[in-house]
Amino acid sequence: MMCSRDDDKDKMNLVVMLLLIRVGSGIDNGLGMRPPMGWRSWNLFGANVSQELMEKIMEGMVSKSRFVDGIPTSLADLGYRDVGLDDNWQSCGSYGPEAYTFHASGGLFPVVNGALFPDMIAMTTKAHSLNLTAGWYLNNCICQDHCGDKVDFGETDGSCYRGDAAALFEFGFDGVKLDGCSAQRDLQLWADLLNASGPIMIENCHWGQTVPNATWCPFNYYRTSSDVEPITAK
Repeated sequence: MMCSRDDDKDKMNLVVMLLLIRVGSGIDNGLGMRPPMGWRSWNLFGANVSQELMEKIMEGMVSKSRFVDGIPTSLADLGYRDVGLDDNWQSCGSYGPEAYTFHASGGLFPVVNGALFPDMIAMTTKAHSLNLTAGWYLNNCICQDHCGDKVDFGETDGSCYRGDAAALFEFGFDGVKLDGCSAQRDLQLWADLLNASGPIMIENCHWGQTVPNATWCPFNYYRTSSDVEPITAK
């Protein structure tokens, strides 16, 4: 079978197009193959969160009090299976030099507000018992932590990152939203630590300060807008 000049031209165009494509290198931890579906506390409750509230939300996610096509159906049945705790779980400004951090002992475990969250492990265990995943939140905006020494402020102090990663695993969270307000903005270091014992679903919420490029993307997904807020019709 003979090929026409048009066929040859089409083949050449295809080769050129393939050569122009640059291969991106996103994080390869087996997660985030599809957009995650779930609920996060900040969009509705802001800083007004507690363990009691989060556990009630979990129960609501699996409640079959709604009907779809006449069948009792939960949000979890529809694929909404992640429940994310956002900011204000931490005990602000009580530790470190001049009390500017919520990390104890110069960058170890982050200190949880025990009055609001008396047992993080029990909370994530409840999520898992309901066949839900539990998301956390780090590099917080409320009280903008700068653990580490006063020169580095935690940006490259590995103990700050390691303490948070260790807490995430001990508490039993399945994913994490990394914000951009505190000093720990090294996303590659975050990804290396979190996936060494993971895998962990990572959301980049750095407000455009740390963006992916054609060859670097050490997270599963990232935000493309400001905070989502409910709108009430007038």
